[in-house]
Amino acid sequence: IDRRINDIIEFSELEDYIKRMRFYSVNQTMMLQRTPRMMVNFSDYLGENDNLKHFEEFLNVMGVDCELMTLKTAEDHFELFFKHKKPISFFRNASSGTLSLTNFYMRYVAIARMPSFIYMDEFDAFYHYEMAEKLVKYFKTKYPQTQVILTTHNTNLMCNQLMRPDCLFILSRDGRLTALCDATERELREGHNLEKLYIGGEFEQYE
Repeated sequence: IDRRINDIIEFSELEDYIKRMRFYSVNQTMMLQRTPRMMVNFSDYLGENDNLKHFEEFLNVMGVDCELMTLKTAEDHFELFFKHKKPISFFRNASSGTLSLTNFYMRYVAIARMPSFIYMDEFDAFYHYEMAEKLVKYFKTKYPQTQVILTTHNTNLMCNQLMRPDCLFILSRDGRLTALCDATERELREGHNLEKLYIGGEFEQYE
């Protein structure tokens, strides 16, 4: 009986882990602009409690300097605006990078349950390199117990200040994954410029 109970507990934990897994791709940012219902639902969410303030603070931390406001529509919904003398529609005027951050916020930050696993394909496709660095730091602070996998072509993120060499992987043309620390005979130290080594061909045989 005890073994059956343990099996049920383990299965329940696995099921919970799977339900909290999240996947994100760059195409979902464009989907946000094509799905009015998503924009309405999110605007309604921001119109409640302190949700708008929290979202505004998130954008500010990511480097998007803005003030936001919501207004009630004739259909008794909320609509999101940049706060100016004449309010500017958020979803019609926000940059691709800001919309990508918004999509990220909707899918991860605004949900009640902490994700167990996050996979983001080309997560920084619409971001300035500084914004991409800020988002990586946000992941490390916000999700210390979550397994996070990010794919990118941005070599600026190859630095010891953001991630250890054993957490940076090269995806080769034939599909192999190799950690940076295993892609060289050199002992990688904290003072090494990993991006400079990469550009200089240090890991070329694993590309």
